[in-house]
Amino acid sequence: MGMLIDGVWCAEADRYMQDGAFVRESSKLSDPAPSEIARHLSGDGRTVLVASLSCPWSHRTTLVRALKNLPSLPVVTAGGPRTEGYALPENDRGLSARHVHELYSATNLAYSGRATVPLLWDIEARTVLSNSSATIARALDALTGRWRLAPAPQAAQIDAINARIFDGLANAVYRAGFAMSQHAYASAVAEVFAALDWLERRLTNQRCLLGNQVTEADLFLFASLVRFDAVYVPLFRCTRRRLIDYPALWAYARDVYSWPRISETVDFEANLTGYFQNDTDNNPHGIVPELPDADWREPHGRDRLGVLSVWQDGALVDFENVAEVRHAD
Repeated sequence: MGMLIDGVWCAEADRYMQDGAFVRESSKLSDPAPSEIARHLSGDGRTVLVASLSCPWSHRTTLVRALKNLPSLPVVTAGGPRTEGYALPENDRGLSARHVHELYSATNLAYSGRATVPLLWDIEARTVLSNSSATIARALDALTGRWRLAPAPQAAQIDAINARIFDGLANAVYRAGFAMSQHAYASAVAEVFAALDWLERRLTNQRCLLGNQVTEADLFLFASLVRFDAVYVPLFRCTRRRLIDYPALWAYARDVYSWPRISETVDFEANLTGYFQNDTDNNPHGIVPELPDADWREPHGRDRLGVLSVWQDGALVDFENVAEVRHAD
């Protein structure tokens, strides 16, 4: 995969495997509080969100940006062949860089670690404000409107759900896909399907992860579900069951897909090419498969479980009646 070592890109270096198992490396950058980050997002174009269409961690942030309707925050799309990690477009909105790793070394000349997305980049200060999808999501949530995807009274509960989804699904699929031992693979796959079974039970009689309330956790989960059948089943060998084999989960995923502006953040072809053309260990010839035959616009039928709500001004209100959700385009 490659990484920076003392600010220099090293194509052959990486530290994500330990004893045949994938271990996600923690970022070496500081992680300011979301409220501090939000102060930089004034809509003057100074700050841009750098994200990849195929990356689920990037997708978390673009999903929040879409649902909160924040077009004033520009997005720079990183992608293409990862000869030096993620590449940046030539028309880069003032980033003055061709690869994401250059943004990291500009922030810290001696940076060592992987150059990941998403990140918030301050064009004037030439520094990464944050490369944590969780922090960026909370900062975006605090920007506009009175309604919240992660309201303070429920933040601990949402954090606990997010952590369970991360450990059992979002990160576990990578542990399965990158495993270099049978034991590491079997352990990861068991966790993946234990998590999916738990989610199926939880979502059978309620529309969202927190009752019928739309929260950040739903968007974080969706970023994994929308990639499951097309990528994680064939490429990461999570083959025991598909998303469409889970009646409640599959309907739930289509429900989220139908929320305002959510479908605009999904690029199924980019998901395929981003994974299958860059994961050369699992797919040495770079063959991109066909998309699974699934209709994401098929009626989900989950309205019978109740009306969607969001947290606004200390109370739950009807999701359909929040002006910023439906009518701020």
